[in-house]
Amino acid sequence: MRYFLAEATQPLKFVSCGNLISKQEFLHSRRNIDTYVLIMVKEGTLFINQAGANYEIHPNQYIFLKAYEEHYGFMPSIGKLSYLWAHFTIENEEIDVCEEAFFKDVSEKNLKQSNNNSYIMPEYGEISLTQRIPLLFNQLLDISRHERLYTSQITNYALSLLVMEISQEFLDMHSKKQQNIPANIAQSMEWIKANYYRPLTVADIAHEFGYNPDYFSTLFKKTIGQTLIQYINKVRVDISKSLIVNYDISIKEAAYSCGFSDEKYFMKTFKKLENLTPSQYKKAFTRKMIN
Repeated sequence: MRYFLAEATQPLKFVSCGNLISKQEFLHSRRNIDTYVLIMVKEGTLFINQAGANYEIHPNQYIFLKAYEEHYGFMPSIGKLSYLWAHFTIENEEIDVCEEAFFKDVSEKNLKQSNNNSYIMPEYGEISLTQRIPLLFNQLLDISRHERLYTSQITNYALSLLVMEISQEFLDMHSKKQQNIPANIAQSMEWIKANYYRPLTVADIAHEFGYNPDYFSTLFKKTIGQTLIQYINKVRVDISKSLIVNYDISIKEAAYSCGFSDEKYFMKTFKKLENLTPSQYKKAFTRKMIN
């Protein structure tokens, strides 16, 4: 699989976007265009060929189509098909095309540094269980529909944020692979991030992935170095930090929003992980922002 890398010193330039919905067979037209295209399938399957390779894009999967490279539908869809699409261009049209081997030879530290400076666009990929990509894609679609209310810069940055989220999800999965984290454990970590606000037990998570609770709990701790409960608490506390700093809500509201059913337990857990109480963390962060 190929990866498209472009400098992130400037936002991507938004051209257009939309939501294709076909209730009958749909065959993508054959074309070679001067814009890059991001497609994310919501329902059905899109059959598309790029650079001689056939791709079947299923729900919660995406594909980047490269500018100046022919792509076409190699067979019609079956039944209903719905997908979001966005056309965009890249500043100076400078892009590096890398193969899988490139990332295998790059350290995690250097890869993170690369992501600070580049948009990393896997030619084909899966959307994580956190569902941030669909959320940002729909937000871009909504902004584009209200062009009288927003400047072109806003759509450019909304698009860039969407692609940066895809880059980050790729980095997260790549990091897990480098750490030799099994797919089932990596998926459970994503599932926890997507469901942190719900009451969660070890039994709930093990059942979701078809495992015995004791076995899965032992496997998770052996792989990650944390128990499931410790990992859940870390995810919740990380999210609570953003809520506490960026929104005018009480500590109690932050606790319940992140899935803690007991405010005191939340405060105890927060202090254990951050060496500060939630209130002290907020004050410390506020002082940094002022300074």
